[in-house]
Amino acid sequence: MALLNSQSFYINSGNAAVLDWIEDSDRRILDVGCGAGNTGKLIQTSHPHSFVAGVTCSIKEYNQASSNLDLCFCLDVERDAIEQIGKEYDLILFSHVLEHLVDPLAVIQRLLPCLKPDGKVIIALPNIANWRERWKLALGKFEYADSGVMDRTHLHFYTFYTAPRYLIEPIPSLKLEHHGVNGSVPLAFLRHYFLNENWRKQIDRWGCQIFPNLCGGEVLMIARYSP
Repeated sequence: MALLNSQSFYINSGNAAVLDWIEDSDRRILDVGCGAGNTGKLIQTSHPHSFVAGVTCSIKEYNQASSNLDLCFCLDVERDAIEQIGKEYDLILFSHVLEHLVDPLAVIQRLLPCLKPDGKVIIALPNIANWRERWKLALGKFEYADSGVMDRTHLHFYTFYTAPRYLIEPIPSLKLEHHGVNGSVPLAFLRHYFLNENWRKQIDRWGCQIFPNLCGGEVLMIARYSP
């Protein structure tokens, strides 16, 4: 999902969490940091009338995403000219990509002119303050990994509270409409032996609403663009 280098290759099942926030009116969608195009493919399946364009600077990802999406651009949004991306998009999606960039705020500002007036931005980010990372830190562990919150290619780390402060509030033309998380409550053995699936989902939902910075593994923000 990330804009890393010409040889990076991110392929997965896509980020289904963003689907609930895509409306039928979001016909033209720009997926920035599209990886192999897996999230875009999910969007096309759930919204078959949508047009999804992806952006990646990885040649490997571009080759794969081109077969999954309606259109794909191979360029670096921090350094390359972006005129070829075009304008009049209804939605720009930044799903787990901004944390990889040198200046994520500048990239958002740079791409906003590609949106229609009253278009929207969806941002999904990992939450460094979730209970799993806190527990690891309490045990004295702060180790980079090949994926996840501690992905070794992450240049920025965000929490539920800092994400809008750093990425939305500095841009006057963006108005935050939704700020939530996806995650889980640390239920330990209760999750596997005593609680059925419905109870687990309900408890996780409550936990994410009441303690978003503790329980949230993924921060999700939706903002409206008013130039």
